[in-house]
Amino acid sequence: MRLIYLTAKKYPGNTADHIFISQMAQAFFSLLSRDSIFVVTNDYLNNFGNINVLNLKLRLKKFRSLYYFFWIPFFVLRKRLKKDDIFFCNDMFLLSILIFWRKLLRFNYKICSEWHLLFNDWRDEFVASNSDYLIVTSQNLKKLLVKKTGVDEKRVMAVYGGVDLENFKDISKEEARSKTSLPANKILIGYIGLFKTMGLTKGIEIMIESLPYLPENISMVFVGGLEKEIVEYLKIAKNIGVEKKCIFLGRQDFSDIAIYEQAMDVLVIPYPNHPHFREFGFPMKVYEYMASRRPIIYSDFELIKEVLGDCAYSFKPEDTRDFAQKILFALNDSNKDFKIKKAYDKVKFYTWLSRAEKIINFIKND
Repeated sequence: MRLIYLTAKKYPGNTADHIFISQMAQAFFSLLSRDSIFVVTNDYLNNFGNINVLNLKLRLKKFRSLYYFFWIPFFVLRKRLKKDDIFFCNDMFLLSILIFWRKLLRFNYKICSEWHLLFNDWRDEFVASNSDYLIVTSQNLKKLLVKKTGVDEKRVMAVYGGVDLENFKDISKEEARSKTSLPANKILIGYIGLFKTMGLTKGIEIMIESLPYLPENISMVFVGGLEKEIVEYLKIAKNIGVEKKCIFLGRQDFSDIAIYEQAMDVLVIPYPNHPHFREFGFPMKVYEYMASRRPIIYSDFELIKEVLGDCAYSFKPEDTRDFAQKILFALNDSNKDFKIKKAYDKVKFYTWLSRAEKIINFIKND
C-alpha cells in the first residue's frame, strides 16, 4: 500500500487547515515511511522535516487545482499506480479530478476522501459515491453524510484527533503568563483560534457581552484575530463599557499556541447556534484545550459533546447569562481537577499519530 496525500495548499501557512494537513502528512510518514508521499504545490520544504515530499514547484498563486487536472494522469502513468495505491485528500476539487480521470482512463487506484463539513451542492454526492473510503471528524458528520448521499456507512469512519502532546509541557499558569506577558493578577477566560470562519462569527461577541454579569477581576482574552476583526470586536466591547476587561491579540505562531492556552484559567468554545457549528464544524482546538490541562466551556452541541461531554462544561448557545454562570461554576467546581484529568487522559488517544494509524488500519482491513 502506498498513500499519496494531495493538497493544493501553499506552505508556509498558519491556518488550522494548513496545520491539520501537514501534521497528518507527518503522521502518515511516521507509520508508512517511503510508502507515503506528500504532494505540495510549492518549493518551501523546511517545515516538513524528513518526510517524503513531492514538490511540484509551482509559483502560481491561483489555479493550482487546475494544474493538478493535467498533472494527475501523468503522475499515475509514471508511477504505475495500482489498486493498492491510495490517494488521500480533503480538497473536493482535487478529489473530483481524481474521480474524473479514474472513470475516463479506467485507472485502478483507490480514493480516500476526508470530510470536515458538507457543502450542500453537487460535491457531496459525487465525491462520496465515488470514494472507496471516507473519513469524517465526528459521528454526527458521519450520520449527516450517510443520510444525504446514501453512501454505505461501512465505507465511512469517524476518526477523532489530533494533537501533538509534545507541544503541551506541564507548565504552570504563572509561567505561561510570564512568557506571554498576560496579566498575572486577573482571572483569564480564553478563546484561541480564528475569530471567524467562512465569514461566520465564532461567538466572540457572546464572551464580550457576558462580562457585565461577571466579577471585575475576570477578563476575556482573544488570541488569533485579524486586525480588522479586532477593531470590530473592540467596538462591541466599547459599546457596553467592558473594553478594559478584554484583551485582543493577533495571530500567533503555531508553536506558541500551547503557551497561550496554558496561560488561561478557563478555555472557551463559544460557537453560536448556526448549522455549520451545530452539525459538522468540529473544532481542532478541542484537542488542544484538552491537552492544556485547563477547564473547558463549550456551546452545548451534540457534535462537540461527542468528545467533551464527560470532561467539560456546556452552556446554552448564545445565552450570555448562562455562559457567565458556567464560568463561575467551572472556576469553583470541586470536580474541576477530575474533569481536567479526564480530558487529558482521553486526549492521549487523540494524537495525530493515533489518528493516522486508525485511518491506515481502516483502509488495510477492507
